[in-house]
Amino acid sequence: MQTAQNIETKSTILIVDDSRTVRAGLSKVLSRQFAVIEAVDGEDGWTKLQDNDDIQLVVTDIMMPKLDGYGLICRIRGADPDHLKKMPIIVVTSAEDEISRERAHACGANNFIVKPAKASDLLERVNFHTEANLNNSNIVAPDMAQYEDRIESAIIEAPDVEEALDMLLSEESAALLPYAAELAVKVLPLLEYCNKTFELSVEDELDAIKSQLKSI
Repeated sequence: MQTAQNIETKSTILIVDDSRTVRAGLSKVLSRQFAVIEAVDGEDGWTKLQDNDDIQLVVTDIMMPKLDGYGLICRIRGADPDHLKKMPIIVVTSAEDEISRERAHACGANNFIVKPAKASDLLERVNFHTEANLNNSNIVAPDMAQYEDRIESAIIEAPDVEEALDMLLSEESAALLPYAAELAVKVLPLLEYCNKTFELSVEDELDAIKSQLKSI
């Protein structure tokens, strides 16, 4: 049985979708672990974000009236309050094409799920961006794991950091972009190890990466 204290400590998730049925389905899944607030379109979602500082993550559709998901994401990423600008955003949409996915990521979405969203998939991604990271758990983002081998291979095989970056850019750079910071943090110790062991003399490049990560 949940106590009042347990309920108060739940992370709050905002669900933005113009379909009442979709909102009900997502809410049913997420309300098992999180406090849920619903919004009927992007404008409603934006209003609720401004009115409620407890919201820690947004799950949004793309195609909506008044303000679509792209517009909502852009507003969030351009917001003045730091907690809004850096808020995790998961897109849940019926659009399966790569253009929609890349546009969502370019606007600033952290993850992309195609409807109908599996309960386990949705919970895994929401947990990654909320509770899992609060405890500094060493958890890999669901969509990020597939790139780890490529990252490590580039670092090990390339003679310097610049060539390693060129190798990575020849891969799916648009798909990698949303996970760039997380991958950099995960791979940074390996970069430092290779630099020291093989005397790559890339201290300046490593310092530059660290400086960029601090600003994210």
